[in-house]
Amino acid sequence: MCNSNQNIKILWDGNAALVVHKPAGIATQAAKGIQSLETLLRTQLAGRTDYLAFPHRLDRPVSGVLLVATRKRAARLLSAQFASRKVTKTYHAWVMGKVDVQQLGLWVDHMRKITDQSHAEIVQSGSQGARTAETKVSLQRYDGATNRSLLELSPLTGRMHQLRLQTARRGFPIIGDWQYGGQKVVD
Repeated sequence: MCNSNQNIKILWDGNAALVVHKPAGIATQAAKGIQSLETLLRTQLAGRTDYLAFPHRLDRPVSGVLLVATRKRAARLLSAQFASRKVTKTYHAWVMGKVDVQQLGLWVDHMRKITDQSHAEIVQSGSQGARTAETKVSLQRYDGATNRSLLELSPLTGRMHQLRLQTARRGFPIIGDWQYGGQKVVD
């Protein structure tokens, strides 16, 4: 979790865009008055730019690398690349349990956002609001001492909470993702 005095680590600076490290426990963007990666970056970059755009986001519990546009033209170009799936995304997640080889490969589910909630669910393909969610999954390693598996997840679609819901649905919730059945992590 960030405090308001902590700087966000900038991993790459291309003038029109940045690559930053988003800490776990903070939203990428939030309503006015609520601390987020965006508010911290606005403070940190105040003398440089007043424009920030996020062509993709990471959920609050997730840490990772995030692309941030600092110019409108860059934001349009990057957003178009994400929308057309020219950008590939790869995530690594520790999940509870031992994932067997036969459970790997391409995961295909049908998901929908629950109205007026920050939550999604897996549903039957013909259900109202159902959208296909596809993810390539491979096992990086298993830690028998903690009974946790490290998965590499490459989503082919971009649904709300897709990876969190797909792992939990298969009995392997992401560590720290209490919303979908994972163990809470202290600190």
